[in-house]
Amino acid sequence: MHQPNIVVVLVDQMRRDALSCMGDPNLRTPHIDALAARGMQFTAANSTFPACVPFRFSMMTGHYAHSRNVPALGYRLSPAERTLGEAVAGQGYATAYIGKWHLYSAYGVSGGLNLSQAARCPIPSTHRRGFDYWRGFELRNDFYDTWLFSDDDPEPEHLEGHQTDLLFERAFRYIEQDRPGDTPFFLMLSVEAPHPPFMATPEHLARVRARGPWKPRPNTDMGAIEFFPPEWYDPTGPAGAIDDADPATIAPVFEANMQAYSAMIEQIDDQMGQLDACLKRAGLDQDTIVIFLSDHGELAGSHGQLGKAQPWEESVGVPLIVAGPGIGQGRRSGLPLCTEDLFPTFLGLAGGRDDGVPGLDLAPFLRGGPEPERDGVLLEFVTETRPGRGYYDETWRGIRTRRHKYTVLGDRSGARPWQLFDLEADPFEKTNLVDDPAAREVAADLHRRLGALLLETGDDYALGPAFGVPGQGCVAPA
Repeated sequence: MHQPNIVVVLVDQMRRDALSCMGDPNLRTPHIDALAARGMQFTAANSTFPACVPFRFSMMTGHYAHSRNVPALGYRLSPAERTLGEAVAGQGYATAYIGKWHLYSAYGVSGGLNLSQAARCPIPSTHRRGFDYWRGFELRNDFYDTWLFSDDDPEPEHLEGHQTDLLFERAFRYIEQDRPGDTPFFLMLSVEAPHPPFMATPEHLARVRARGPWKPRPNTDMGAIEFFPPEWYDPTGPAGAIDDADPATIAPVFEANMQAYSAMIEQIDDQMGQLDACLKRAGLDQDTIVIFLSDHGELAGSHGQLGKAQPWEESVGVPLIVAGPGIGQGRRSGLPLCTEDLFPTFLGLAGGRDDGVPGLDLAPFLRGGPEPERDGVLLEFVTETRPGRGYYDETWRGIRTRRHKYTVLGDRSGARPWQLFDLEADPFEKTNLVDDPAAREVAADLHRRLGALLLETGDDYALGPAFGVPGQGCVAPA
């Protein structure tokens, strides 16, 4: 079987709809749009646990975050885990990882988070197994102060310039110079943009600003925003800082941040065009599958929220585009997907198979086979270790089908119905139907199906009874 090269471009905190081909009026993304036009675009791809660390855990191992009680932040991947890199290498691939890892430190659980320290600490090979070419770092969240470790060298290199451009350049160097010439390669490029702080280049920011004010989604509610993530206060970005004592600063800083968010995405799009040019220069454009995706979305004021970790589409919905040899062109699929589908799909594209992971291998479908049948996918917030943050006292689970999304919220006494949205009739999730008598039959069915998903995935989450459906899981005694 012919083995194509595989390049995965993982970006951070980019909503599924934040592309011009998805109708976002704030953006011009011609290169990613072109990638979608010559491949498959999944319009219902989801981040199962919409936060950086749990997404990376599930992508890298194929397992649900609840199977290891992975929190929203602060987790160290066990050396005992079989990684995606190891699985793909087992198919005869050279493997490379460039950029943000975010699966080594347990910082921030108490005492705060020192990003500068985390950026300059090497990640031992025991905790990043499976990648024979390593140019990475734990995380930085400062786009003009990035430190990059090469393989086992304990001394990092300081990158001069904007991180997005520099990490793409390292990927181009691997493709054109450093990769083994006699074997297929699997390259994962992980950039932090467009994660806040929203630090775009002046060129890209000017381009976006020239088009006028940022246009919010119909469900944006600025007046309801009660919590600004700490990175929104960063005074070093082009937006400046929010002053809680002066509400008049909120609207202009929000506007500036969102323009910078769009500019960072357009910078990524420019580099996706450069990636295409690089593959053509290397004579590999007809022999390389390119995958573009994000780890979770950005609420950007929708539902009066910022950041991620929420069950709404702006948070859980991620772009997922696959194009290359053997992949059907110009196709769109509304099949609900979850993070756990990535490991078996990437491995399947490399010619392998792993029956020990729960996700779908989409490789046969991508190559022209029938669309898999699926009842729905699990969404979850497993645990929060930081007091005072959302979902520290209560957590949530949900099911996302083609048409509906149903979520429950609660503690060990048993989670209660929380949200029900008809995504077909209400794509912006403005009308919660969970207490609507006319939707009771749908709610009961989804409560039952969510319970079945929890059992199927080995999740002992305490699901209370509702709509005539019994509860299940480890419910605390009364």
